[in-house]
Amino acid sequence: MTTVALTRRGAALWARIDRPGAGNACDSTVLAGLERWLAGAADPDVRVLVLTGTGRSFCAGADLAEATGLLGDLPALLAHLDRGRRLVRGIRAAPVPTVAAVNGAAFGGGLELLLACDLAVAADSARLGDRHLAVGQVPGWGSSVLLPLAVGPALARRLLITGETWSADESVRRGLVSAAVPDDHLVGHVDALADAVAALDATAVRRMLGLARPMPDEAAWDREWATLTAHVTAQAAVRTGSTPPAETPD
Repeated sequence: MTTVALTRRGAALWARIDRPGAGNACDSTVLAGLERWLAGAADPDVRVLVLTGTGRSFCAGADLAEATGLLGDLPALLAHLDRGRRLVRGIRAAPVPTVAAVNGAAFGGGLELLLACDLAVAADSARLGDRHLAVGQVPGWGSSVLLPLAVGPALARRLLITGETWSADESVRRGLVSAAVPDDHLVGHVDALADAVAALDATAVRRMLGLARPMPDEAAWDREWATLTAHVTAQAAVRTGSTPPAETPD
């Protein structure tokens, strides 16, 4: 079963996560499909990458059922989570512009996928938030790194700590997405946006990406990953009845 549908629309390569029954959560098959989508940017005829979802969700984040099932195999769990982390960082470094067509709810890792993209357009019905704490987790795919760059440190802390949800309109006002459009206009709006970008000089666009993409401190990525590793290690210890290593202060 294909959980990520890849479609060429003009010069844009669209990836549509297709697990609506699971909120389009990222399991291993979705990560593999998104890796194929990202690799598609190597095709010189692909000038834009677009990411969207099926149904009422853009992406609900990492698949908690799969992650929970890996608690008994900590190295496998960390490798799975690191795979998502590397995907997000790969999207941020893509050689062509990336666009999130946010068709619905974007939470946790779904928000992190959105933050990885250069541009984000939300359908009016979309709802966005971090919400890691709502499921007893901490981010590992970039929320703590990328949110402050998108909305500023104060609002980033608000989203991370409260777990509140923003509407599409509020997400525009706060700078989390660039536009909100009626649900039935989303694909057409993003098509027009992708076509406009694809018509520009490819070399100039590539160089502009190097200027326009904010560059977070590498230490921020390291701190987030160290925090996630400590957190899931402690959870795995509870599951197996072992004693986790003592955490040391930063």
